[in-house]
Amino acid sequence: MKLTLPTLLEAAVPIVAKLEENGYEAVFVGGAVRDTVIGLPVKDVDIATSARPEQVMALFPKCIPTGLQHGTITIVHEGETYEVTTYRQESAYEDYRKPSGVAYITSLEGDLLRRDFTINAMALKKDGSVYDPYSGSDDIELRYIRCVGDADARFQEDALRMMRAVRFIAVYGYQPTVSTWRALKKHRELMQHIAMERVQAELDKMLAGSDPRRALSWLHASGLLFKLKDKLPLLQSLIRNCTLSTRQSSKVYGRISLLDDLDCRWAAVLIESAISSEAADESLRLLKLSNNRRMRITGLIRLHENALGVRSEGAVNAPSLKRWWVETVIREGRQMSEDWLLVEAALHRHEVGSGSDAIDLAMLKDQLNAFPIVTLKQLDVNGRMLAQRLMKPAGPWVSRCLHRLLVHVASCELANERETLFEQAELWDKEDNNNE
Repeated sequence: MKLTLPTLLEAAVPIVAKLEENGYEAVFVGGAVRDTVIGLPVKDVDIATSARPEQVMALFPKCIPTGLQHGTITIVHEGETYEVTTYRQESAYEDYRKPSGVAYITSLEGDLLRRDFTINAMALKKDGSVYDPYSGSDDIELRYIRCVGDADARFQEDALRMMRAVRFIAVYGYQPTVSTWRALKKHRELMQHIAMERVQAELDKMLAGSDPRRALSWLHASGLLFKLKDKLPLLQSLIRNCTLSTRQSSKVYGRISLLDDLDCRWAAVLIESAISSEAADESLRLLKLSNNRRMRITGLIRLHENALGVRSEGAVNAPSLKRWWVETVIREGRQMSEDWLLVEAALHRHEVGSGSDAIDLAMLKDQLNAFPIVTLKQLDVNGRMLAQRLMKPAGPWVSRCLHRLLVHVASCELANERETLFEQAELWDKEDNNNE
């Protein structure tokens, strides 16, 4: 098989050529080769070579010893960086995750043998010819995920490969071979040795793929999530939805792929699984998501819960709904509110809920676009001005008054003009004094 090199690989040909000119073998490996064979865009470039790290560094003026202990050197060429790794064999693995050491070899076939799946064990030469000793291209044509060599050994070496198998099954729409799937289910208990951060990274990639529903269904079938070192509170609801018929599951999760943003996809999955914001927060903490991501995802779920609360109170008339929406946008911010509308639109198409008390999403979007301001910084007065105008010492009343003014301006009930705002604040102050 001979292929046309994509642009990213073509740009790295001078590195491969220089290694070859000096008597070493050098080829492209990894995901770039797999995606080139499949016909997908290439995202990164990895090069493997028979040259040892010190020999690589002697040939290229700009090098970074990023992974010297594993034989990896980063070469800077025309402003781009490329990882070049010496052919190697790996010794016994520790903690079912990482090899205890590596030994450099000169055989490309031996280097490819240590890789996880046949579709990742191909090499591409600079002339476009494919070296494929383990029939990865055949498995791509047959749409199979197959371990290189002994599947039991591959998963016992690195248990994270089981999550990667499910990801490839989902992202590429492939099927596992019988031996690979049998070995995965046999060794899934080993997931307890994998750091939750690594699990989270794989889940991110699954949800970011073209078919999150397929990923969740295969995750359910694998049982991997039940074998993690930390139990996730979201599992029961998530798995329940994955056990629905294909048609029902497609209805529940099928529209999540309409969302471009990964965190919005997370929120949509958790909302559709009827997982509370509290349970979601605990699960995302265990998965080691960053605080910013966790707060954003749980914020979207909380906003959904608030909307359901408004519906259950039967207060979905135009004025009360608008006031709830104004308060929500002020509290959560415009961006969070816009994201929530996108999530709800993907899940429910037009409305939150059904019947006469359903919340019309298009109406909320129109209102959001019409709000003149939504933050205190945009208000034409501040606390110091307010205290001076009313000739009162600063105190809690200032923040209450500013918030009240902001709600009225955002609702288009007051103009955002300083004198108008002062007059309204004076009126409220007088009413409060009379009531006292």
